[in-house]
Amino acid sequence: MLPIEIFYSFQCPYCYLALDRLCELEQKFDVKVLWQPFSAKPVGKNFNNSFAMPEEKLSYIKDDVARLARRMGMPLVIDPNWPDAEFDPDRSMRGAIIAGDMEVAMEYNIKVFHRWWGEGIEPNDHNFLIELCNDLDVDPNEFTVKINSADTRERVKGIYRRGKKLGIFEVPTVVIGEERFAGIDRIEMVEEKLASMELKRVAASRA
Repeated sequence: MLPIEIFYSFQCPYCYLALDRLCELEQKFDVKVLWQPFSAKPVGKNFNNSFAMPEEKLSYIKDDVARLARRMGMPLVIDPNWPDAEFDPDRSMRGAIIAGDMEVAMEYNIKVFHRWWGEGIEPNDHNFLIELCNDLDVDPNEFTVKINSADTRERVKGIYRRGKKLGIFEVPTVVIGEERFAGIDRIEMVEEKLASMELKRVAASRA
């Protein structure tokens, strides 16, 4: 299997809308996805937020994601004050790393993204964490200890540093070898690239 990396952020509505197609990559192709939760906030930096984004672009993004969500038939709840007022991504990101260790990253991402963007509900609520652990069939106490460890916090920073080294400037970005595919509108090109490498699964090609 070819390892590929997907850099994503729970703060990004485009990542939420792209998630289903990104999850399908492992079903369609002989690849192993390494989910890389990527955000500058937990390392004390600004990245793709309102401080660096012109008001015109921010207004367009809000309209665009709403339009895409309607077209895709996906629920979407955006706080009128987003991104100035948004949920803290720190614990969700640390949870994503541990979910990856436990090989339930995809399921974790789906549930957190849906709560964040599909329902507009605080994803860091303790009751949600318990519910999430039950759904993932993992021990909530063990999960909590691991996401709060110094090692996990350092791994968050390590992913950010790796992303910057690879030239990640927006999410979602798929990395295949040294090639980057940035944005929700590049997923089709990702699929074309993997197909050209003869990695398409036989079952998927018959569908």
